[in-house]
Amino acid sequence: MTDSVAKLKEELKGMLEGLDVVILDRALEWARQQYRAVVERLDQLLLETCSSGLTAEHIRSVWYNTVLGRVRVRRRQYRDEKGGYRYPLDELLGMEGKSHTTARVKHLALGLACETSFRRSARILEETTAIHLSHQTVWNQLGRVADPCLERGRREIDWFMETGELPQGEGRKIAGLMLEADGVMLSLQRERARKAEVKVGIAYEGWKSVGRDRYATVGKTIYSDVAGTDEYWAGMTLKLQRKYDLSEASGVVLGGDGAGWIKEGLGHFGGTFQLCRYHLNRELTYALGPDRQGVREVQGYCERGEVELACGALTRARERAKSEQAGRIDRVRSYLEANSAGLRDYRTALGGEGRKLRRTGAMEGNVDKLVVRRMKNQGMSWKVEGIRRMLYVRFLYLEGKLKDTLNRHDKQKGLPAIPARKARQIIDKAGVAAPHIGVPETAMPALYGPHVSRHWVKKLKSFTRIDARGQ
Repeated sequence: MTDSVAKLKEELKGMLEGLDVVILDRALEWARQQYRAVVERLDQLLLETCSSGLTAEHIRSVWYNTVLGRVRVRRRQYRDEKGGYRYPLDELLGMEGKSHTTARVKHLALGLACETSFRRSARILEETTAIHLSHQTVWNQLGRVADPCLERGRREIDWFMETGELPQGEGRKIAGLMLEADGVMLSLQRERARKAEVKVGIAYEGWKSVGRDRYATVGKTIYSDVAGTDEYWAGMTLKLQRKYDLSEASGVVLGGDGAGWIKEGLGHFGGTFQLCRYHLNRELTYALGPDRQGVREVQGYCERGEVELACGALTRARERAKSEQAGRIDRVRSYLEANSAGLRDYRTALGGEGRKLRRTGAMEGNVDKLVVRRMKNQGMSWKVEGIRRMLYVRFLYLEGKLKDTLNRHDKQKGLPAIPARKARQIIDKAGVAAPHIGVPETAMPALYGPHVSRHWVKKLKSFTRIDARGQ
């Protein structure tokens, strides 16, 4: 008897612990039925308002991936005047080609994929929502979003490099612009090369205070690609041109670690090159080691642009150094000579106005946040095509533009016009039935079993007598 009671208690405990899941499953099942009824009624409405250019031929079933889970929908197949097949309901709901996934599901899946791996994204969706997508489906969605935009961007870059013509943009007037760039090496798979350099750049108008000794960039624009130097800077130029009138931007400062491809950006934007102080200080510290006074001395010369004095201080330090350290000092001296044009602090030439400005140096943190966290380490390797896709969609996501991109359906042009009033009536009618879902009817064996007279059974039974007022 005792074992039987214990077994019933465990059974009850398990039932109550999973009660929220049971109710959620029932609610989602009801919601899927309502969704199917609404979209099939919309398909009927499309038939009633269909233009003479489309002829309904068959009714086909398909699984839609929605936030409610997978829903099997019957919709009509049409033939157009050219003999091609179309599914107007799919196009109306933003499901083009073989991608029968709602925009909301795409946004959730791609948003996760922009932060973590495709497999982990699919697993998180499955464990926390009613959405069931394979990691390959998530990857395919990335390509469907990115590929048309990347192809269009490639054509624009080719046209600009060939003709030099800049498209019309917002035309915002700016007196100055800060540009910073850096490169990240990513591992490749199934490519001839083992590594590829991702060029990353940011442009911003200035800084704002966000706390004590903490600042954030203002009006930040980000751009990245796996491309040659001229092609990369052409792409950055086009992106900035959509936002600014670059012909009015006279005070451009370009910051970087001294890589040749970064300094070539001056040929596209003009302005002043500024050697990144993070990289400069890192090189000096590595070369001079514990000689803090020597580091500060060379830093001071660099701030004033006194290259010869800086190199002289390094030469004196080399005379006191051992062979291994001497080699490091030689390398940092060559580094200073190669970047002599960018050593002087750009603010010194601006006088009083320069004191209101800050150094360059925002790039290092942005490289980490924009590329490294998602695409480097953890055993990750990519194809070049995959890098470009991820960069494009991830930047859309970080800029808050991914949802608008997903909701833009060019193929909806030419669809039969659906009366808005009738469509609203169909949707509203489905919503009226929602309050009547009620509590799922089911039985609890413990309420009618051999222990019906026990106190805990009576208490449980009392819960089932709660009326509509909650009493």
